Amino acid sequence: MNWVKGKAAIARAIHLDLTHPQVLYGRTLQRYVYRGARWLDVGCGYQILPFWAMSEDAQRELVGPVAMLIGADVDERIKDHPLLTHRVEALGGALPFREQTFDLVTANMVMEHIDRPQNFLADIRRVLRPNGRFLFHTPNILFWLTFIAYLTPDAIKKPIIWRLEQRPAEDVFPTRYTINTPWRIERLAAEAGFDVEELNMAGSSHIFDRLGPIGWAECFLQKGMSTVLRGRLNSNIIAVLRRK
Repeated sequence: MNWVKGKAAIARAIHLDLTHPQVLYGRTLQRYVYRGARWLDVGCGYQILPFWAMSEDAQRELVGPVAMLIGADVDERIKDHPLLTHRVEALGGALPFREQTFDLVTANMVMEHIDRPQNFLADIRRVLRPNGRFLFHTPNILFWLTFIAYLTPDAIKKPIIWRLEQRPAEDVFPTRYTINTPWRIERLAAEAGFDVEELNMAGSSHIFDRLGPIGWAECFLQKGMSTVLRGRLNSNIIAVLRRK
């Protein structure tokens, strides 16, 4: 039996959006990346987002009109990133750029690893031009499965992640979750001199797709969470902060 098709049928019946958060992040990028923009991707790794979420051709089309796309990371795989104008070995919180250099800063699945979010946000604000935007995608620690994963030792967690997501151990980094609730984002953004332009909760992690009927049951759980507290218990957060 095709469990994924069965899950999709259930989702349609209960009016549940199963769009993956990475796809939603890509759509958000398409709305905020514009011709001539000076763009910095922090913790960029070797791609803007997975090619299954947005094809490489579509990402090239996204990047094509910008003035530049700089990637900042300490992961040596940055050398394999096919779309960067320049590669810089750096971390957020200690970015080696002048003030007001960029129109857009992005971070895909990075914020959950930040130890000092106040310092990180202050550094992002410093390198953004007035009214520049910081767009990021990150897990929500209020999501039940993320919270359990946070409490689980790496020796147990990494094999489970491989089983559920086919993600190798070297792609699983220590998590801190210091800014990973909607309320904390709103408070820290205001303290750092940002307006929260968008704060969207994405609810479809697709984690249980490979586990048959469990994935079907997940639909009803997700539907329930999407209606509680305006969806603020959903799995992922996509935020857009604007520099005041």
